[in-house]
Amino acid sequence: MKELKEIKWDALLLAAFDILLGTVVLIFPETTARTLGYLVGVVLILAGAVSMICYLLRDAHQNYYHNDFLSGLVEIALGCLVLYKVDWIISIVPFIMGLLVLISGCSKLQDVIDMKRMGYGGWTGMLILAIVNVALGVVLMANPFEAAALLFRLMGLALIFSGVTDCVIIFYFAKKIKEYFREIRRAEKLLEENFREERENERQED
Repeated sequence: MKELKEIKWDALLLAAFDILLGTVVLIFPETTARTLGYLVGVVLILAGAVSMICYLLRDAHQNYYHNDFLSGLVEIALGCLVLYKVDWIISIVPFIMGLLVLISGCSKLQDVIDMKRMGYGGWTGMLILAIVNVALGVVLMANPFEAAALLFRLMGLALIFSGVTDCVIIFYFAKKIKEYFREIRRAEKLLEENFREERENERQED
């Protein structure tokens, strides 16, 4: 039971962290996006520095056919680019997503045209989905900064939802586990009482 309580509280702390992080992302989407961009840039620079240091510390014969120095330079350059153009990097994500959604919508439009030409039914619903796909893709590509903020807000809502549902599930299972152990203890007590009664009956018969 002690281990179960520890697992329960660990899970609750993780769920609370999800809710807190989701709330921060929901309230401050632009700040969160920019912070995440800076974090990615710093991680790239550190990874590049580690690669270059490992290259320089390693024996020259071991460095043959290793591109650690070059990869380190590329990572540092990318990290500096991310730090210098963090807003532009953030805007790339929804732009690329918008492009993919737009391509998917155009592909659906082609499917609708093919279905209509071949005389198949049910193409109206497909047409609506295709139009929605195309519209979403255009919106994401046309205004990437607001789209990025919207994506982070959705991410915040998803984190909050995940944390709240985790809490509900944790308390639900904790209650069920308590009931389960209570039933086990009750069954053990009944068995013990039955065993005592049988022993008492045996003694009286003797």
